[in-house]
This record gives sequence, C-alpha cells and structure tokens, in this order.
Amino acid sequence: MLPDSELNKVVSEEEYSEELEDSYGEIANIICGAITATLEEQYPKNLRLVKTGQEVIVPVKVVVESDEPVPDGSYYMMRASMELEGVEMGVLQLLLPAENLGLIELSAPTAEEQKDTEKAVGMDGDGDDSQSISPEKVNVGTVERETVAAPERAKALDRDQEVKEKNTVTEATELSVEKLEKQKQKIAQILDVCLGKIGEEVGALLGGTLKIEGWDNWIYSKEEFLEQAGGKQVMARMEVRGDQDTEAYIIVSLKDAVFLGGTLIMLPDAELEEVVRNEEFGADVEDAYGEITNIIAGVYTAVFEEQYQDSIGFAKTGIETIIPVKIDPGSDDVIPDEFYFLSAGELVFNEQKLGRIQAVFPVRIFGLEALARQADADGSFETETENVISRQATGSGGDGGSLEGSGYGENVDVLIFTDDEIESASLAELLNKQGYRSKVLNYRDQVSNHLTRAVGLVFLVMKDVDEQGFGMAIKLSNNGLRVPLVAAGPSWTRTTVLKAVKYGVSDILITPAADIDIQEKVNTNMVSKAA
Repeated sequence: MLPDSELNKVVSEEEYSEELEDSYGEIANIICGAITATLEEQYPKNLRLVKTGQEVIVPVKVVVESDEPVPDGSYYMMRASMELEGVEMGVLQLLLPAENLGLIELSAPTAEEQKDTEKAVGMDGDGDDSQSISPEKVNVGTVERETVAAPERAKALDRDQEVKEKNTVTEATELSVEKLEKQKQKIAQILDVCLGKIGEEVGALLGGTLKIEGWDNWIYSKEEFLEQAGGKQVMARMEVRGDQDTEAYIIVSLKDAVFLGGTLIMLPDAELEEVVRNEEFGADVEDAYGEITNIIAGVYTAVFEEQYQDSIGFAKTGIETIIPVKIDPGSDDVIPDEFYFLSAGELVFNEQKLGRIQAVFPVRIFGLEALARQADADGSFETETENVISRQATGSGGDGGSLEGSGYGENVDVLIFTDDEIESASLAELLNKQGYRSKVLNYRDQVSNHLTRAVGLVFLVMKDVDEQGFGMAIKLSNNGLRVPLVAAGPSWTRTTVLKAVKYGVSDILITPAADIDIQEKVNTNMVSKAA
C-alpha cells in the first residue's frame, strides 16, 4: 500500500527492492495456489505448483541452448493481459513443461522406420550387420536399377551425393535468409518500443504529451535515405558503444528542433511561434534541443540493454544542421556511404502535428549487412505501398513505361511524384481520360531517370504540406527541371505557398481537388512539345 506518488516513482524507475520482492512473492504463492486448485478439479492427473523462488531475467540475454534460467525443452505457455482498478498493466505469462501436461510423447520407432534405419546402416532383416549392400541391386535416387556395374554404380552414387550437397547448401542459404529476416523483425520491434518510450520521456521533460505515430522501418542505402529525408534537418550524432566503432543519427526538421528546444526553455507562445517560423536555431534553443537528444540516446541505450542480446549503447556527441539534397550520396561526406536501418514516426505534441523523427542506424551493428546487400541486388527495398505506387503508370504500357534517363521515352507526358497514393491515383486516372500519359512515382525514385525532355508537366502531390514535400521540390529543381511544377496538398497557408514558390513550384493545387480544378492547372501549365 505505497502512496500513489511513491508507487509511481518506484514503477517508473523499476526499483525492485527486497520489501517489494517479498510482497510479490506472496502474490506468486497465491497464483500457484489458484492454478493448483483448478488443476485438481479439472485435470485428471495430479499436478501441483509450488513457488520455490524468484529472479529478475532479461529474456534476450538468455542462451537458448542452455538450461538457465529454465531447462531447454518444450513448454506450454499461457498469456493474459492484466488490469488493476482500470489501470492497464503488462502481460502475465505462465510457462509449464509440456511433458508434464502429456503434450509430448517419446514413442518407439515404427516397424517401417526401423527397417529404413537398418537399410541405412547396412543391416539385413536378421540384424546381422556383417553383410554389405548387394552389388546386384543398388537404389539410386527414386529409380531402382538391377545389376548395376561397379563403375556405373559409383558414378550414380556420386551424382546422388552431389544433389544432396546442393540441396544442403540451398537449405542452409534459406535458413540463413530466414534467420536474417527474423533478426530484422526483432530490431524493428525494439526500435518501435524505443519510439514509444521517447514520446513518454521527452513529453515528460517538456511538460506535455508527446506522441510518435505511424511507426515504420526500412533498410536504405545512403542515397535512398537522403532522397526521402526531406528539407533542412537537424542531425544529432550518437556514438555507438559496443563492439562496433560507428555512429547512429537522430534527425528532425529544423523547425521541429526549434519548436522542441524552444518549448523546453519555455519561450512565450508568441516568441516560440516567431522563432519556429523564422527557423531561428539560436544557442539557447540548440542547447535545449541537445538535452532532448541526450534523453533520446538514453532511451535507446536502456531499451537495447533490456531487449537485445548484444551489448549496445548510445551517447549523443554533437548536433549539426544538414540539407540532405546537398550531400554527396557516393562519398562518406556527413555520414558514411553504407546501408542504414531507418526507424521513423510522426511527432505530435499536445495534439499539434509536427514533422517526422528519423532514427538512423548502420545495419552492420545489427548483423544485417548480408540482408541489405541482397535486398539491394534484387531491388526489394521498396515497401508494399511503394511497389503499388511504382506500378501505377496509367496508359504507359504493360511495364509501366519505365524511362531510363536516356533523353527519350516519348510515352510519358506528366510525372506525378507523391506520398499520397489515393490522390495521385485519382489524378493519374483523370489525366488518362483526357489523353495524357502519366507516370506515378514515389519520393524515393530517382528523378534523373524519369525527368526527360518528353515530359511537359510535373505534379508534386503531398499528403501533408511539409518539409518532406518541399525537399522533393528542391530535388526536382536541382535535377534540371525545365517544365512547370504544380504542388498539390491540403491546408495551404501564405507561408507555405511562399516557401513552395521559393523552392521552384510554379502553381498550387488544393487537395482533394475537383476534376475541373485539375483540368485548369493542366491547361494553364502543360508545356506543348513540338512534333
């Protein structure tokens, strides 16, 4: 019966003192008694549970093949969520040896299995192992051949062995890929937990409610990461402590860094709004944001210590402002040219939507380099949504009218770069009905491969008018865009319109857009090409 304030403190800090351990031990006794009583009533065999001790464990640190902290065997597990007086808690897990419940039987081999074993070791039906396999009858693969000559039999056995070895290599490769995919899923789950805890910890520091929504994870090359990173960003470097000597990065837009840092030093609302609008990342605001990134690094360290098998820690070492589109993707400038695991989500503070937070980790610290190289080789980096978007090329042929950046490809009139699948699909459908040939592309697609002299108009369709979309506008402008660029998105303001024009946008379209509005933009901006 700790007071609420003290209870909240020990729970948040996980202070499992001797007194609390004794108290929980009594609860464990009651749980064992309840299960025993139920088994006595409803289970035919005698089975009792008696609590003998307790210990704190970190499951991911356990060696699976060992007998610690529990014997290596098969178990029956029951999981149930808990709630106490309306407060949601974690999961109660009950683990019982499967053999004690009669769920595993060690049965003797069948007669057929015994016969196969005897054949494999060269025994006849009487159990005499002194005879060898008859030279007059040899089983090769699934075809039984009579009176096979010794040389032919040897060749057949060699071929059979070769097939078996190839199958073994294939199975080993498949197992390796499967193991890497499981590792990737585990890392994604851990990083998702980190984003949730970052929201809690930073929100508490700022004295408000910070949520990170829409968690997602990708593996990117440096070039692919930079293409989707957005406009001007603030990047915090984190030293990775452990076996790997490298860095990880926390990246948010410059405006979000100013907002978070300004909120921490409690700038008045009017002043905060002004410094955010002007992107004034002064010394005080930068120092405050640095404290926030220290908290974030601490969250990653704590979560990985609890949930990851290897020893990995993170420490913030510095902050800098970057412009992703200005970074050379083929060099080690700013960040090394290698594969990265990106964990990202949308920041929401006190119901106010901000931009994205991007946590970037070299895949090699997670042992995923082989998987990244394979994905890069077979082009499977794209998410399912991006695959759908990339295939949406209305009226451009069965292969999507892919353009190879050669300066030709006369089958596309309008390019649509987008992160809004629904709105872009409607736009492409309307253009197709009016006789234009369009191609829908994702922000990550290489602009230079598609922005050819055949194109007469480019649409930039944004789900939200944000820095990521403006970053795409900058990328288009930097790739020699010579045709009008129409930016489409919801909730335009005078500030965002001026910024769009600054980044090369020719016209604005408010979405969701009516057909007549789209038609007007096309008629006004489409560049006619000489026959």
